[in-house]
Amino acid sequence: MIAWKQALERKLSEPDAPAAITLGALSRAAGIARGTDVPDRTLQAWITDAMARDRLAPVVRGLYLNRFASPPGRLADAVPHVRRDAVVSLHTALDEAGAYNNPPHGVTAIVPLDVGPTRPRVGKVTTAQGPVYVRAVPRRILEAGALEDRLDLDRGRAHPRATPEKALLDWLYLARSPRSTLSPPLLQDVEIGELDKGRLRRLAKAMGLEQTLTQWREGKFVLRARPRGKTQRE
Repeated sequence: MIAWKQALERKLSEPDAPAAITLGALSRAAGIARGTDVPDRTLQAWITDAMARDRLAPVVRGLYLNRFASPPGRLADAVPHVRRDAVVSLHTALDEAGAYNNPPHGVTAIVPLDVGPTRPRVGKVTTAQGPVYVRAVPRRILEAGALEDRLDLDRGRAHPRATPEKALLDWLYLARSPRSTLSPPLLQDVEIGELDKGRLRRLAKAMGLEQTLTQWREGKFVLRARPRGKTQRE
């Protein structure tokens, strides 16, 4: 193999290598490895070969999972590239923490909803590695609670990920919202024993969901009426 390709692949295998990488970042890394710009055709030929060896996996145009890395990149790692400011949450964060008994299809994430006319793009995003389902919550809900309570900092290096406690409460918030079509999780699908009870209480208080959490745990969760003829925003 040509020396610059070997150097590039070693770089992509390092412990701090990104789990998901854009075409632009690959081009810059290839240029550094070669000591000069790599022509687009030459870079694309290497990318095609790396995909054939299952060392790169396409996600959407211009975005790849880095499978030179250990552990190899996964679809959840690409979420921040697919949607700006997205945090992996809901079903996926619960499942990744071993607290969900119904493995989800695809990846679920939330993005902040800010005051003003600009709305984030939500809904299903089709990728070559499976679907990503994006929902929006007000920024005050997304960022409620202490950082260490709401973000899984120990296991979330590759992508921003909610703690399982925050993921459950994000889910309950959306299930309660009349602007969302998401139903609450089944009580038997969530491993409550795997959750940090203190963190769950603190986050529920910060999010204003103490009563909602209690109702769900007692099997008394009541869905709010969904408005007819309105665009889903969450």
